[in-house]
Amino acid sequence: MRTRIVLLAAVFILFAAHSKAGSVSYQNVGTVAPTNTFTADASGNITGWFYGYSAGDTDEIRMVDVTSGYTSQWAFVNKTTTVGASFNFGSVTAGDALVWELYNVNTNDILASNPLDSADGLNHVYAASYSGTGGPAGIPAGTYLGFEDLASFQNSDFDYNDDTFVVENDSDNPVVTPEPDSFYLLGTGILGLIEIGRRKLRA
Repeated sequence: MRTRIVLLAAVFILFAAHSKAGSVSYQNVGTVAPTNTFTADASGNITGWFYGYSAGDTDEIRMVDVTSGYTSQWAFVNKTTTVGASFNFGSVTAGDALVWELYNVNTNDILASNPLDSADGLNHVYAASYSGTGGPAGIPAGTYLGFEDLASFQNSDFDYNDDTFVVENDSDNPVVTPEPDSFYLLGTGILGLIEIGRRKLRA
């Protein structure tokens, strides 16, 4: 009985975490967001739509296809890009691993979704599912990406709203799927609890 209660609690936690991930704005301001890996679900172009910015510094965004070695041009210069403007980051193949990078012109730092590529070794991208409603007009459903544009050694506030855009998600363009490491760990924990329950039943 105790094992069932623990399993139900774990499933509830997973459901709550998934529900929270649907919110566009970052809820844990001041803390580093969970690291995501990004994968192209289909072959084709990756199109982004500029959602907005709150940064004081001037920033640019680019995509790196780690699998093919392709790197896009810098785009979405926050101070000059119109909200709703689109940019083709380039062509990818289904399954390609992608990294998103921000260049802060003022500090001369690159900050990325892969902590190893960031100047401070931390994750600087928050990802969430975007339904296409509640945001700027003309931006379709897709994956919302919010950047933190200051490194930890520059007194970053880690609010992940300094530069924001949505990666298009429709029938013509590939979906960029974020895969949070925390979900992987939680799933592994649930499997471990199930195995413990099975062993107790056998005993």
